[in-house]
Amino acid sequence: MKAPTAFKIPKLWGHEIILHDGDYCCKLLHYDGIRTSSEHYHETKHETFVVLQGIFEIDWYSVDDPSQGSQGFRRAIPGFCLVLEPRTVHRVRCISAQGGTIVEASSKEDPSDCVRLQPSINPFGTGTG
Repeated sequence: MKAPTAFKIPKLWGHEIILHDGDYCCKLLHYDGIRTSSEHYHETKHETFVVLQGIFEIDWYSVDDPSQGSQGFRRAIPGFCLVLEPRTVHRVRCISAQGGTIVEASSKEDPSDCVRLQPSINPFGTGTG
């Protein structure tokens, strides 16, 4: 059996480390400080987040019923777990100055499955995506 190779993808909010991408995907999402991910959803991807380090604020709602506004909002500390079904709009804000890390386990990664509604926010203007 071939050992998987982890690889790093720079993001405006920090970086992703993809640990495995096969039948399922496992990533570490590392935020470099006070940063905000894009507001987005996935047509088919099912995601589970577990906060490892730092403090986050996470908003989510169903794309199929946007009139409900923010159906979920949580201040998330280490150990917090959130399951997001496909077509759930979500946005993650790291509110820890020292940054933080989230483990993401999901169905297979497919960049074309991401629908971005609002861009990522980095007050320092470095990184991509």
